[in-house]
Amino acid sequence: MMTEKELRAFIADAADAVVSDQFTETQIQQRVAQWQKAAPTASLAEVTTYILAENRAYTEELLAQVLAKLTITSGQ
Repeated sequence: MMTEKELRAFIADAADAVVSDQFTETQIQQRVAQWQKAAPTASLAEVTTYILAENRAYTEELLAQVLAKLTITSGQ
């Protein structure tokens, strides 16, 4: 069983991996540019919804990686 400090470090490492793999500044800029092209007159609510969708994608990927690694680690 991990200590809280070890778990936090584990999560931080997974977060770094997710960001470097799928959420670099360039990748985010590309997704935003595509979205803005498709919705050039987006309202504040639509922009907020887009930002929340990006946040959800990040959160889901982070959780998937953490849980997958914890499952592998606990099985050893």
